[in-house]
Amino acid sequence: MEDDELHPTVAAQVADFREFRMGVHRVGVTLLSGVHVDDVLVSQGRVTKVIGRGDVPFRAAEVVAVIDQSDRWLPPER
Repeated sequence: MEDDELHPTVAAQVADFREFRMGVHRVGVTLLSGVHVDDVLVSQGRVTKVIGRGDVPFRAAEVVAVIDQSDRWLPPER
């Protein structure tokens, strides 16, 4: 499994969420450490971006829980 690839169980949960954009899901994730990260974009079971950041501050394998954030307000681009 690559660094950006979610565990298959987590990826299946995300796939059941409503799409934020075509082929993209917007989720909040909880990591093994207990840290929560909002505005994570996932496409085809891979973490692609965290909105508002230039990097992804975690490995996808660290994700233990996800919540759907497809309806969250989108802040303006900076």
